[in-house]
Amino acid sequence: MSWALKLFFCALNLIFISSRDFYVCADKVSVVELTSSWTLRNQNGSITASALKIPISVYSALRTTYGDVLQSKNDVDLRWMSYDNWTFTRHFNVNQEEMANVNAINLTLHGIDTVATVRLNNITIGNTKNMFRRYDFDVFRYLKQENILEIEILSPVWVAQAIAHTDLEWGLKAPPECPPASYRGECHRNMLRKMQMSFGSEVGPAVPSMGIWKAVTLEYYEVAILHYVDIAVEPNTTHWNMDVHAFFNTPLTHDFYGNITLFAPDLLEENPYEVGLTVISYQSPKVKFMVPVPKESVKLWWPNGYGEANLYPIFVSATCWATSEAPQLRAKTVSQQLVKIGFRTVELVEDLEEGQGRTFYFKVNDVPIFAKGAIYLPSHILPENYDDADNLEHILRSARDANMNLIRVWGGGLYESKSFYDIADKYGLMVWQDMAFTGATYPVVDAFLESIRVETSQNAKYLASHPSLVLFVTNDEIELYLVSNKASFGTEEQYKRLENEYKQLFLGTIKPELNIISRNSFDPRPGPMISTPSKGVEENRKDLPLDLQSINYGDVHFWGEDLDALNPDIYPRARFISEYGFQSLPAIISWNQTMLENDSLVELIKHRQHDLNGMEPMLNLIERYIPFRPSDWEYKIDDLIYFSQLMQAMAAKTATDLFRSQRVNYRTMGAIYWHLNDVWVAPTWSSIDYYGNYKLLYYWSKEFFSPLAIIALYDASNRRINITMIRDEYKEYSDARKYVETINVYFWDKLLARKTLTRDEVLELNSVQQRSVPLDDIIATPFTVNNSFLEFSLYDAKANLLVSTFFLPSNMKSIEGITDPKITVEISWRYCNEDALSLKRRIAYSLLVRVHAPALFVFIQIVHPQIKKYKLSHNGFIQAEPIKVVHLDYEHSSECMTIENENIKVQTMNQYLLAEAEKKAKMSAINARRRRRRRKVEL
Repeated sequence: MSWALKLFFCALNLIFISSRDFYVCADKVSVVELTSSWTLRNQNGSITASALKIPISVYSALRTTYGDVLQSKNDVDLRWMSYDNWTFTRHFNVNQEEMANVNAINLTLHGIDTVATVRLNNITIGNTKNMFRRYDFDVFRYLKQENILEIEILSPVWVAQAIAHTDLEWGLKAPPECPPASYRGECHRNMLRKMQMSFGSEVGPAVPSMGIWKAVTLEYYEVAILHYVDIAVEPNTTHWNMDVHAFFNTPLTHDFYGNITLFAPDLLEENPYEVGLTVISYQSPKVKFMVPVPKESVKLWWPNGYGEANLYPIFVSATCWATSEAPQLRAKTVSQQLVKIGFRTVELVEDLEEGQGRTFYFKVNDVPIFAKGAIYLPSHILPENYDDADNLEHILRSARDANMNLIRVWGGGLYESKSFYDIADKYGLMVWQDMAFTGATYPVVDAFLESIRVETSQNAKYLASHPSLVLFVTNDEIELYLVSNKASFGTEEQYKRLENEYKQLFLGTIKPELNIISRNSFDPRPGPMISTPSKGVEENRKDLPLDLQSINYGDVHFWGEDLDALNPDIYPRARFISEYGFQSLPAIISWNQTMLENDSLVELIKHRQHDLNGMEPMLNLIERYIPFRPSDWEYKIDDLIYFSQLMQAMAAKTATDLFRSQRVNYRTMGAIYWHLNDVWVAPTWSSIDYYGNYKLLYYWSKEFFSPLAIIALYDASNRRINITMIRDEYKEYSDARKYVETINVYFWDKLLARKTLTRDEVLELNSVQQRSVPLDDIIATPFTVNNSFLEFSLYDAKANLLVSTFFLPSNMKSIEGITDPKITVEISWRYCNEDALSLKRRIAYSLLVRVHAPALFVFIQIVHPQIKKYKLSHNGFIQAEPIKVVHLDYEHSSECMTIENENIKVQTMNQYLLAEAEKKAKMSAINARRRRRRRKVEL
C-alpha cells in the first residue's frame, strides 16, 4: 500500500492502522476539543452552574433552575439574564511531551456569542466581537501543564447601547434604534455582529443570547492548517474541470512548503492526484490547482424534481513544513478536509426584453428552473441548537417532500451549519443565502468593517463547495428600508450619508470579499446580488434604485395584509417573488407543549403576536370568507386555529397558483413563501411549527408545488376561468405526453360528479399550457355558482388520476345546499417497528374517512397527551367521494403506543356553514314573528 493511500484510509478511519504503519497517522495535525467540564458564573458570582457541555448559552445552562426561555412568557421574564455579564471557565491539562513535537498551538474559538474577553491562565489573549467568525489565538507560549481558560461574555444589550450612545458620534448613528413595541425586543441590534433576530423580530422572541455556540479546540501543528477547500466545477467538451482552492491558516511570517494530495475514488481512475511540491505564500496562504474528470465518470447534480442530486466525496490532504528540508517524521504537518461536491452549472438569466425589463430565473445544467420554496429561519432561537441533526433532517426532508427546490436562508438568522448544507445538497434543494444583515443600516467604522471582511471571507470559503449554494445576497431588505424610510431620516444630507455608507459596506466591503470564491475564467454561481428585494444583479451595477419593487426586474417581496388574499388580481405579475405570506396559529398540540400550568392561552397568543397590526389582518381575512365574528376569537380558539390555517393555505395557494401561471415566456420564475419553519410557538407565517407539526399550508404546498399541476383561477372582469397546466420535469430526451383534462361539476349536497367535461392535452417536458373557459359554459342550469363546486384534474392515458384541484365559484359564506356529511374516521390498519435497536418507535396508521355528502376542508387533528408530533398524508381537503384513505405517522420514544378513535378530532366547514344557516333561519323566523305582531297591532 502506498504512503498516500495509507494516509487516505487513516484519515477516513476505513482500516485498522498497524503499529508499523503508525507514522502515517502520527504526523497529522492534532485537534483537541474542549467540550465538557465547563462552569459558568455571573459577574458578582451569585449564580453558578457546573458540569456544562458546549455548545451552550447562558439560557441553556440555567434552564433547569430558571425555566425554558421558550415556555410561557419567559422571553420577557428571563430577560434579566441578558443584562448581566457571564464567564465560562474550563480547566484542562496539556501533554508536555506532545508540545515538544510542535511549533504552534492554536486556541480556536469557532463561535462565541458575541462580545467577549478571552483569558488563558489569567492573561488576556484576545477579544471577540463577531459571532459569525472563527477566532484563532496562538497560545503556545501561554500553555502550562495545568491551564485555566476563561471566556467572559458581556451583556449584548448593554454593549449595543454603549456603542450606539458612546462610541458613535451623533452624526454617525445608524437607524433604526429600537424595534416596534410589539416585538417586546431590545434596541440597537445593528451595533453588533450578532444574529439579528435575537433582539426580537416579527417571527420570534427577543432572546439576546450569550454563549459558546460552536466548538472550542486546541490545534497542535507545525506550520499551517488546511481549513477550507473550495472546489468549483466547469465543463468543457470532454471533461469536467475541478478548480480546487485550498486555504490555509498559518502564524508564519515567511513562505512555507506544501505537498497537496487529492483523492476522488469515484471519479479518477488513478488515485491519489498529486499536486506536487508547492511554495505557499504566508501573506495569502492558498494553493490553486485543476483536476480534470472525464465526463463519462460524472452524473450531474439536479434540483429536486428534475433529477438525482448526485454527490461525490473528495478528500484533500496537505503536508506543510517550514524549510526546504523534509519535516521530521513525527512533526504534525498533515491536515485534511473531506468535501462532497456535485457537478452542475448554474446561471441567473437576466436577459433584456424590450419594454419589459429583464428576465430573472435560475438555469441549472442549461435547464430553466421555476424556483419553488420557502424562507428558512434558524431551527432554534438559541444559536447553540441550530445544528440539531433530527430537526434539520425533518425540516429539509419536509421541504423536499413538498416539491420545493429552493430554500432562502433569511438574513435575520445565521450562516447555517455544515449539516444544513449537506442535507440541502443531498435533497437537491438549491440555497439562496442571505448574508446576516437585515432591515437596518450599520455603522461604517474601520473596526466594524474589518470584522465583516473576515466574517465574509470565512463564511464564503466555508460554504462555497456545496452544489446547493446558487446565490449569495449580501442583505435582506436594507435597500427597501432606505428607500421606504427616506423621509424619516431628516435631511437629504443624512439620507445621502446613509446611502453612501450602505454602498461602502455592501458594495465596497462585502462584495469584493466574496471574490475569494469566484474564478477568473468562469462563474461557479451567479451574483452576488446586493439586496432582496432588488432589481437583480445586472441593474444593481448602477445607482441605488428607487423602484425596488418593479415587476419587470429582479425579485419582489409582496405584502398586502389589508387586501383580499383570495383574489388573484392583487398579486404582482413580477419576475420572481422571493417573499410573500399569510399568518396563522399553530395546532393546539403545540400550544399545550409551550404553556405552563397557570397560563391563559388567550393571553399567551396576545403576548406572542408580533405583527405590527396584531390579530387584525388574520381575523379580517377569516371574516371575509367564513361566518366568524373577530370579536369572538378569544372564546373560540379551536375554531380560530382551524380557520386561520385554512385561510393561510387558501391565500398561499391563490398566490402561488397565480405566480406559476405566469411562467409563460419566463415572465415569473420563482415563488418563495415566508416562511418554512418556526423558532417558537406563536402566530406566525410558517408552514411547519416549532415542534415540527405541519400546518394546513404545508399539506397544501405539496399540491400547489407539484411538478405536474393544473391551476384554475377566476378572471372576474371577464367571468372566465383561466386554466394552466404545468409540467416541471426534465429528461435528456424528448418526452411529450398525452393527458386527459377533466372538469367535474358537483352539487354541495351530493357525492360524485353530476357533470363532466373532458379534453385531450399534450405537455412537453418543462412546459406550460393555458386556456380560458367561460364560467357560464361550465356552470349552467341546474348548477349555480352558489350550489356547486368544480374539480379540475389531469389523467394519464390509462385513466389514472395524476393531479387535481378544486375550485369554489363563490364565497364560502354564499354556499347554498350544503349538508351534514356525517363524517366518520375509522382506524383500518396499524404498524409499529419494534426493532430493539431503534431509539424510537415509528407508528403508522391508515385512517378511513367516510362521508355521505361532500365535506368541505376536512381538518384532522390527533389529540393524545403522549403524541407531540405527527404527520398525515393529507389534511384540509375537500372530500367528494364516499371513502378517502389518510395515512398517519408518529414516533414514540419507548413503546408502540396506540390511539383510539376518540383521539382523532375532525372538523369540516360544513358544520360552521350549517350552524350559521340555522342561526340565520332562527333570526329570520324571529323577525317574521315580529313583523306579524306589528301588523296585528296596526290592525
